[in-house]
Amino acid sequence: MRLKVSQEFFFDSIKSKDTLLIIDDNDIDRGILSSLLKEKYNILEAKDGKSGLEKLYANLTKVSVVLLDLHMPVMNGYDVLLEMESDSNLSSIPVMMLTSSSSDEDQITAFRKGAADFVSKPYNPLIIINRLEAIIRLRKSTDMLSLTAMDKQTGLYSGEFFFAYAEQIVRTHPELAFDVIAVNIESIKNISSRHGRKLANSLIRTIAMLLQDELKSREIMGRITSYRFAILAEHKSKEAYEELAKNLSDELKEGPVYPIIVKFGIYEQAGLGEGIASMHDKAEFALSTIQGKYNTNICFYDEKLRKRQEEEQNIIDNMESALANNEFEVYFQPKHGKDTGKTEGAEALVRWNSPKFGFMNPGAFIPVFENNGFISKLDYYVWESVCRTIGECLKKKIPVVPISINISRGDFDIKDLDLVIEHLAGEYSVPHDLLHLELTESAYHDNPEQITAIIEKLHAAGFIIELDDFGTGYSSLSVLNKMSFDILKLDISLVNGIHDRKGHRILYSIQEMARLLDMKTVAEGCEDQETAEELRRLGCNYIQGYYYSKPLPFNEFISYMQKNG
Repeated sequence: MRLKVSQEFFFDSIKSKDTLLIIDDNDIDRGILSSLLKEKYNILEAKDGKSGLEKLYANLTKVSVVLLDLHMPVMNGYDVLLEMESDSNLSSIPVMMLTSSSSDEDQITAFRKGAADFVSKPYNPLIIINRLEAIIRLRKSTDMLSLTAMDKQTGLYSGEFFFAYAEQIVRTHPELAFDVIAVNIESIKNISSRHGRKLANSLIRTIAMLLQDELKSREIMGRITSYRFAILAEHKSKEAYEELAKNLSDELKEGPVYPIIVKFGIYEQAGLGEGIASMHDKAEFALSTIQGKYNTNICFYDEKLRKRQEEEQNIIDNMESALANNEFEVYFQPKHGKDTGKTEGAEALVRWNSPKFGFMNPGAFIPVFENNGFISKLDYYVWESVCRTIGECLKKKIPVVPISINISRGDFDIKDLDLVIEHLAGEYSVPHDLLHLELTESAYHDNPEQITAIIEKLHAAGFIIELDDFGTGYSSLSVLNKMSFDILKLDISLVNGIHDRKGHRILYSIQEMARLLDMKTVAEGCEDQETAEELRRLGCNYIQGYYYSKPLPFNEFISYMQKNG
């Protein structure tokens, strides 16, 4: 990483010197030229045409001009020019030819083969620096970078080119071990919404540049999406990557925005016939396991993650057929009233009884569905099942209690969500006050304006609105101030702390606040009689947990309710 910059630091103020690649077989001439130019430019060196081309490919996003000796063994300057002109990704890089010959024929031939300029030895420092500046200005002003190979905003490889070139590097260097790294700027959306897209784009460029500065000759970096990068790097120790992450974090602390959260998923020692796309998928999977986790910035793909990935893929491969074959079953967990002790409500929960995998706990498949968007289909399936069940009970004169259904963050992408839920209730003749809609606080923060509008419509239509997981978010009180809720569902972490002095006071305060706001409360996760009695003393309106009952299939729930109703 570069040295610390001043307090006037702004992302776009971090600038790199232009980089020159000097290809010359004469060590003395190469050294003289490097000494003349090193103050103004970053210098890369190669002692023959073949190694020069390899270094050029490895530093394609960095090299501004190639200074190329005409007469060299192995591969002369003309051959290098020919190779560069035949490759669309190299042909845009200007070449200044170097020679001790004053032959007009050499100069004419060099220009015909694509050289941008020609200088003779011994070098005149003023002439060569001014000519280089003119070449670099021309290249920048005409935007000669290949748009297919390069990302214009960051100067990194495009995603498509990155995968193709990384494949080539791994294939041509079987003697080396490589790591594939997936990088995500996790905080970029919040930064963009709070400080504007211009500053967010500036930050993306800065992070790209700082990471690229760490790369070696055969290491490359590409921009996969607007705020996600991929890196192919020679294998490093875990400690080296931890230091990289720390240095990047320290560097970004100097900026005008904080915190900036950058996370890394790393697939180590890639190669051995495996495709780059597959390697990157594994790095991305490792990255996905630490998204949203505080103070965890690096995850390495390992055997444990491999098994988890296989399990998740099995879930994804079978989810559509499971829904079509009614393998998902709705269970009901009773809620008991504070004053009566009877069953006064229930929460609808989904279970997957798979012929392939057996009975599956929702903790195994719900997060997968939330990530891939299938949760909306599953939620609709649950909503319809609950409405159908309530409707059938009413027709058969079976006593019913209000049932809570979960509304996931992905459900708010459903067009006219409020009308969809109203239609389901109407189709099965379900009174709206028998449907409680549970909204998680995290869902609200994704798109507060849209979600507030939808929830207010549902509330006005007579549905009971619950705020689920209350107490886990970072701004629960602001949510209460902006939306209308009927019930607060206290998170299990709060209930577990009820026997601690501080935890008890927190629950008491929440209960008093709910009372003043004319809201009822539900406590989930009650496991024993002592906790249940204390929750009742605090005034919690409804209590839910294994102390009373585990989630039950519908027929068992009806029997339970008849005994405890």
